[in-house]
Amino acid sequence: MENVTIGLALVAGILSFISPCVLPLVPAYIGYMSGRLTHNVSRQTASGAAAPVGLAFRLQMLLHGIAFVLGFTGVFVLIGLLTTALASVAGQHVSTFTQIIGRIGGLVIIFFGFQFMGLAPRFFAWLRKKGQAGILDNVLLSIAFALVSGGIIYWGFLEQTIIALPLTAALALAMFVKGAFTQPATFWNGLLEWLEALLYSDTRGEIGSSGREGLLGSAFMGMVFSAGWSPCIGPLLGTILTVAATAGASTGDIAQGMLLLTAYSFGLGIPFVITALLLNSAQGVLRRLQRQMGKIKLASGSLLVAIGLLVSSGQLQSLSQSFSQGEFADFTLRVEECGVGFFEGGIGLSHVGSCLNGALLPVAINQSASGHFSAETTMQAYLFHADSGDVIDVEVRSVNEAIPDFEIALFGPGDAELARGSKADSLMADNRLYPLIAAPLVEEGLYRVVLRNASATKIARFRVKVRDSQPIAGMETDAGLSESAEPQEEANSLLSTALNSLAEVASDLGPAVGLAEGNRAPDFSINTLDATSLSLSDLSDKVVLLNFWGTWCGPCRREMPEFQKAYEEWGPRGFEIVAIAYNDTEEAMADFRDEFGLSFTLALDDSGDINDAYAIQTRPSSYLLGKDGLILARHFGIMTETQIDQLLSDAFAGTPGAR
Repeated sequence: MENVTIGLALVAGILSFISPCVLPLVPAYIGYMSGRLTHNVSRQTASGAAAPVGLAFRLQMLLHGIAFVLGFTGVFVLIGLLTTALASVAGQHVSTFTQIIGRIGGLVIIFFGFQFMGLAPRFFAWLRKKGQAGILDNVLLSIAFALVSGGIIYWGFLEQTIIALPLTAALALAMFVKGAFTQPATFWNGLLEWLEALLYSDTRGEIGSSGREGLLGSAFMGMVFSAGWSPCIGPLLGTILTVAATAGASTGDIAQGMLLLTAYSFGLGIPFVITALLLNSAQGVLRRLQRQMGKIKLASGSLLVAIGLLVSSGQLQSLSQSFSQGEFADFTLRVEECGVGFFEGGIGLSHVGSCLNGALLPVAINQSASGHFSAETTMQAYLFHADSGDVIDVEVRSVNEAIPDFEIALFGPGDAELARGSKADSLMADNRLYPLIAAPLVEEGLYRVVLRNASATKIARFRVKVRDSQPIAGMETDAGLSESAEPQEEANSLLSTALNSLAEVASDLGPAVGLAEGNRAPDFSINTLDATSLSLSDLSDKVVLLNFWGTWCGPCRREMPEFQKAYEEWGPRGFEIVAIAYNDTEEAMADFRDEFGLSFTLALDDSGDINDAYAIQTRPSSYLLGKDGLILARHFGIMTETQIDQLLSDAFAGTPGAR
């Protein structure tokens, strides 16, 4: 999936709608749109205006849905570019940017909730009534308002005094110029009139049929929701982000990455627009429930207030990750894999159902897929499209106990059985069994591999690898580098040792600390899952893969077996993996480590400071560092065995920045 087209990006966006990271946005969006609808119908009923029907009402809802998607798309694309193509300039500030939008935007959502409940106009009427008693003419009200607003600004801008102080001063100056401290009654009456005109011009527009008014509010809601969540990175979105990062690092031309991100977010927005149109039918129901309109308004407004609290407190993202636990995360990942596989022609229509329920998983050429036998999973099938001359490898290894008896069958185009194997007739190498190794695929078409575990008590891991007939450069053997590369690596090691002292002298003149390829990776210290302290600087003279993940992350589960395999093969040569989890627990991480048999370093970033330093907005994300601590490559989404091996081959051969 290296060559991503606009059509593929659009399809992946549509399929991502049901991903666990997106699901919390759906009730938030429906809460906003239904609250707007309820408010609209209530105003129409109160004013006696005729409700827009048919095409006019659909156009209203369609325009608001599109405005939401445009606002969503704008921020989503901007965040994607800041964290990839422009990471060296603004990447480390993305988290600050999104938190500010979330806090300020969450407050606006809460205000919208009070408005939809009908509390805002009652509050304005109460103020006017109190104003007649002289309260609005009291300068203390203006002083209190300035102080409270200053506190909100300070909180909204993340307690950054350098930002909050000038904004608070500007607000106080504007209030002074408008007479808030010299003629408070005139100031407050004018402010109330302005707010009512702003809010209720929108309402009057809604009673009409143009549907143009209030669109900025819907666009703003899209912006806020986009900044308040973290998308799951499936294979295709990860490729798009990596394309954006590569373009920005190599040529400065980020147009391709921007176009693909826009197509993806438009695809993600299509179901939101459809949802807006489906709300058309709710208008008639609401009008028939006029007697209950007060309770309906209270419920819809309360939902929006709750959503605003989630957004402003930063809990919407945590909710997204909570939805991502367990089998559902794997299912949503399969939706993308199966949907894109069908769109590309990699799987047939008859295989889509089996693919979605996990009984049949797609594998792309030059990629691999891993699975495991357990009491619950005794059979697994893989489907792939191959050309004549491609080959397939299958390996099975134990997990803390003996490998169980198993059977394997390979089926070709037309479901003709081509090969069959078992534990008894497998090749043994490096404590792994190979029932199929370099098995040739003689014609173009769809192939299927089926593995069955004969034991319901013993567990094992297996990997299905499909590749073209050409071996990866520098990877002639399964052990890693070819024998011919050994002398060259030794020579490189001697040369590196000889230059160490010179490198230390010139370190002050070395590359700047940053996130672009060629920059020095930001240093950090962290406690590992084994309760030992680790600093990045402790890993000097090693090639290091920094992986940002979570036990709740479905795609992370797919790539971890590949990392373990790479660690076992390349670790003796000076390769280290540091997998940093966030918004997780040590107990869940320990269970994850045991389940997958991981032996490399796992650590938990409790504060999120390291994630912020590396501008991590989506998981999995990875940085590959050379022995000199410089960033060789950045990757977003699942890393396949082929990609890992190529990156490590380049890193150990001394080819910085190679992809």
